[in-house]
Order: sequence, then structure tokens, then C-alpha cells
Amino acid sequence: MNPTSNASQNPEFTITRRFNAPRELVWRAWTEESELAQWLRPFGVSTESVSFDVRVGGTYRYVMVNDETGEEYPTGGEFLEVEPLDRLVFTWGEPGAPVDDSPVITLTFISEGERTELIFHLRGYAGEPGDGFVYDGWAEALTNFGKHLAGEPLG
Repeated sequence: MNPTSNASQNPEFTITRRFNAPRELVWRAWTEESELAQWLRPFGVSTESVSFDVRVGGTYRYVMVNDETGEEYPTGGEFLEVEPLDRLVFTWGEPGAPVDDSPVITLTFISEGERTELIFHLRGYAGEPGDGFVYDGWAEALTNFGKHLAGEPLG
């Protein structure tokens, strides 16, 4: 993991992970609803109502539910760039939020033979390990992602 944070006008952070899976499988797990529904959440949360239309201008939406309290967190956005197997760029936040006002996630998929490096970059939130908020939530989701790819139980 290589976190970076910029507290200026454009807060952002990056998380880099390597997975023991080919890029095609990693891409599919990020772009197919049936795959996303299995891992897209931090620890202690379930995911419901997953809808992903992965194309430029397409939208996505999912609802995370706190396993203890039942509190719901509707999440969604719009795909800005889709370069199959290489890069996904999408807004992230409340479903239907204006694109210009939304944080943006960029995913870069780098093939390393039978392994894949994934670079997750979020612009619009400052984050760092241990923040108990956006950084940690995405770090946990990426841990779940790795477990999903490996066929292991999720956290």
C-alpha cells in the first residue's frame, strides 16, 4: 500500500495493491454486477441492490447496509472513462449527484503476467491509514476484493 494525501484544494489519496489473479479476472470483478455484489463493501457492512452500467456516461448504484444498525448508505456515480482491462474512471458519492461536484475514482489495472497491480486513486477526499473513514473503508473493501479473488471468506 502506498498512501498519499494532499490537504490542498484537491484532497486525494492512492492505494496500490497486487492480486494473484490475471488482469482479465480483476477487471471482471470490478465491472460485473454479480461479482461486485459479493465484495464491494468495508468490514461490518453488507451490499444490496447493485446496478452497474459500465460504459462512458453509464451510471452505477449500490446500497451498503450496516450489519449492526441497519443504517443504509446509498452510493453511486457515473462512468467518465472506460478503457477495458486498463482503466476505469467514475464519480463516487450519492446517486444522482452532479458530476462536477463529486469525488472521482480512477482505477488502473497493470498486468504482471498472472498477477495484477491495481492502483486505486480517489480525488475529492483526503484520506490516510487509520482515519476510520473513507481511506479505511476503501482499504477494507480492497481487502475484501483480494479475498473474493482468492475464494476466501470476506471480512
